[in-house]
Amino acid sequence: MVALGLRGFASNRLMNETLTKFREAVADSADLQEKVKAGADIVALGKESGYEFTQEKLKTGWEELQESDEGVTEFELEVVAGGTGRFNGGC
Repeated sequence: MVALGLRGFASNRLMNETLTKFREAVADSADLQEKVKAGADIVALGKESGYEFTQEKLKTGWEELQESDEGVTEFELEVVAGGTGRFNGGC
C-alpha cells in the first residue's frame, strides 16, 4: 500500500470532518484506493463507505486542501494527473 501520510490532515479545520475521515479511510484501504484509481464516483464511493458529502463539498475541500500547508498526497496527485479530476468536481 502506498504511504499516504494523511492522518496529520485530520487536525486541519478547513476541510469538512467527513471528508477528512473519508480521506483517511482511502489512505488506509488498498481496496478504496483501487476503486478511486479505477474511476469510481468519489461521492458515491464515500456514501457506500459510510461517508456522506456532496460534490460541492468535495470540490471545496479539494480547493482548501490544495491551499493548505498539508497539501495533497502523492496518491491524490497521481489520481488527478491521470486526468480524472474526480477530487475537484470534474473541473
